[in-house]
Amino acid sequence: MARPKKNGKRATGIQGKNGYLYVVISQPVIKDGVKKSEKKWHATGLTDTPDNVKKAVVIRSKLLNKKTVSSIDQNVSLSEYTDHVLEKKKREVSDTTYAAYYYRSRRINQGFGNIKLRDINEIMVEKFLDDLFEIHNVQPRTVKDIKVLMGSIFEQAVKDGIIAYNPVKEVVINKNLADKHAKDRKTDDEFFSFEEAQLFLSKAKDHELYELFYLTLFFGLRREEVLGLRWTAVDLKAKTMRINHTVTKGTSIKRTNTTKTASSSREYPLTDEQVEMFRQLKRKENANRRLFGNGYFDSDYIFKHIDGTLYYPDYPTKAFGKLIKNSPELPQNITFHGLRSSCVSILVHQGMDVKSIQKWVGHADIDTTLRIYAKVKDKEAKQEISDTMNNIISLKDYPHQ
Repeated sequence: MARPKKNGKRATGIQGKNGYLYVVISQPVIKDGVKKSEKKWHATGLTDTPDNVKKAVVIRSKLLNKKTVSSIDQNVSLSEYTDHVLEKKKREVSDTTYAAYYYRSRRINQGFGNIKLRDINEIMVEKFLDDLFEIHNVQPRTVKDIKVLMGSIFEQAVKDGIIAYNPVKEVVINKNLADKHAKDRKTDDEFFSFEEAQLFLSKAKDHELYELFYLTLFFGLRREEVLGLRWTAVDLKAKTMRINHTVTKGTSIKRTNTTKTASSSREYPLTDEQVEMFRQLKRKENANRRLFGNGYFDSDYIFKHIDGTLYYPDYPTKAFGKLIKNSPELPQNITFHGLRSSCVSILVHQGMDVKSIQKWVGHADIDTTLRIYAKVKDKEAKQEISDTMNNIISLKDYPHQ
């Protein structure tokens, strides 16, 4: 029986130990502000044989090419390490997703400042999450998203050998605080009823964004879709309008020839009245172009400021909010996105089938359509019951004061 090989070097950066081969790479790290070199062992799973040594050399070469070596200060602060992790995420996710990570990370950095990553414990994490509710009045969903991001940052720190355990993992969001700070949103107020939609358009008829609001409501468009409408997508002779371009907000404004999903790309027929509306918009644009001359910003986008500059994605959202605030007879909790759901509400009210509604508004799956459908039916049923009961059980007459 052959004697086992002694532990030791087999080739450059290859060590044999207990019958197996390991790749050893010198890893530069910074400790207490001083750059040092540490050896990191990577198990290959290969037995200690001459042929496998050659394979281990190839593995080592691949590891070096992947730049697995890091130089992270073991005394790094949480804010510094958060920025480091986000730089890596920037390569892995879309700009819109990265923007969400970025704004959540700012909360984390503000909460912990320059505290060392390795000094943070569960009690500190709990207090930070509680303070998001009590001091900053952050909504439960946002607190949950911040906790998830924070957990992934600490998990990466464990992998990088900076800390031994993840203090975020066992922390639970305070349910009492979450319930206390949750917005009081009635589901019935998330979209307009048939009558409310008509009232809204009458209130908005003199607003500069009337046509934008109208199209959003009529076709159930997303904000990024209505802002992405271009003249090349509107065929006034064929009386059609195509949804094939979007404007999204991340760390920058993205204008792309893509929609959210395959089902989002769609074509609509236009009525004679809608064709005339687009012609009016085109005439107004030409008048503005003559008015501003060389100062006019030319583009193919339909909705823009009078000098041709493009709307910032939040612009219609804020304008809609102000209009609602000045119309107390309308639901006050509805958002601009609620116009899209309101389209579904109107179609349900008119007796359209769910599948047709789904295709009209471009929902990727029918579940989204069904949820709104159920809310509309529930609201209508309650109103019908109330009217029926009022006819049966009536109040006495009260004198007007």
